[in-house]
Amino acid sequence: MIVLLRHARTEGGRGMCVGRTPLLLSPEGHVQALDLAGCFVEIPWARLCSSPARRARETLSPLAARLGRVVDILPALDEIDMGAWDGLPFEVLRERFPEAYAARGQGLGRFRVPGGESFADVADRAMAVLEELARGPQPVLAATHAGVLRAVRCRLTGHPLDDLFRFTPGNAQCTVLGTDGGLSLAAADLDAPAVRELF
Repeated sequence: MIVLLRHARTEGGRGMCVGRTPLLLSPEGHVQALDLAGCFVEIPWARLCSSPARRARETLSPLAARLGRVVDILPALDEIDMGAWDGLPFEVLRERFPEAYAARGQGLGRFRVPGGESFADVADRAMAVLEELARGPQPVLAATHAGVLRAVRCRLTGHPLDDLFRFTPGNAQCTVLGTDGGLSLAAADLDAPAVRELF
């Protein structure tokens, strides 16, 4: 079993194009991270993994400290790279790049910002690392991002990437993947107590 965890709530970034833009956990996010640690500390995790982003690492930090474990940093779990658009307000993007912004809306899955990635790229790299994790010791807990979770759910369900915003993974919520006979979507949008009940 692989449990994908969206990082806890952050502060800043509202109204902005946030991919690799550094964000810190909000006070509520720090509480969520502590609650996750308390809920997950008794689960016999074989590996703890995280995106390199600080917000993901900080989400797992209290659990790793309680378990005395090292978190494996996996770049393939990082949020989408929005390249030249990263960190800019959407209002500015609509004004500066109206044609590109419209093209993004018409083909979200394949649209790639200059210097960045498409969601198809995100899905490719995320699925590759998840398939690798599925071959190793389990269960695995991996902290990642909404963009990754959406892309993975599309790939596992056959849902079109152009409509990936149909999925709305919440902060500190989990997506559970089965690994018997290949990766499969076992459950989604679970809070920590619901995940604990699976063990």
